[in-house]
Amino acid sequence: HNDAFLQMADSMEIQLYSPGFDAHIMYDYPFSEKSIFSFAWGYGFSSFNIHHNGSFEEEETSGNTFFRPLPENYSYRKNKVSVNFVEIPLEFRLRTRGLKQFKMAVGAKVGYVVNVHTKIVDDGGKRKYYQLPNLLRYRYGLSAKIGVGRFNLSGFYSLSPLLKEGRGPELVPFTIGLSVVLL
Repeated sequence: HNDAFLQMADSMEIQLYSPGFDAHIMYDYPFSEKSIFSFAWGYGFSSFNIHHNGSFEEEETSGNTFFRPLPENYSYRKNKVSVNFVEIPLEFRLRTRGLKQFKMAVGAKVGYVVNVHTKIVDDGGKRKYYQLPNLLRYRYGLSAKIGVGRFNLSGFYSLSPLLKEGRGPELVPFTIGLSVVLL
């Protein structure tokens, strides 16, 4: 999937394609034996990645996080922030019968941060920093999928910001992409 922010700091630019990754194990509970409707829950992992043009810095006096663009003459090949979550997804599903099933699901996910890092690759090599000042350690939001067979168009809209409220720029994450059902 592709990751982005609905709202961004004025000076922030993100690459058009910022790939992320989700993997979930889901347990499906049909409403009845012949019903095309079901409820599903599960657990999994999600990696939210944003390729951008700057750095997140904590101001010493206020403790707030600011996004500062990198100098225009600074040359880099990759600059990203990666936030990884363990998650619990919940879905209400509709699936038709037949070989090419039409599928649609609406739901929600709640997750907790297990790793965060920023990575920059430039002429000096690759460096990772394992912190993001004022990161909100959890997230929750709405999810949806629609598709045929094993392939779905999927999306997630976070109802919680990336950073603690009032402690940095309001960055509202969302993802959109393709998902593949293995079983």
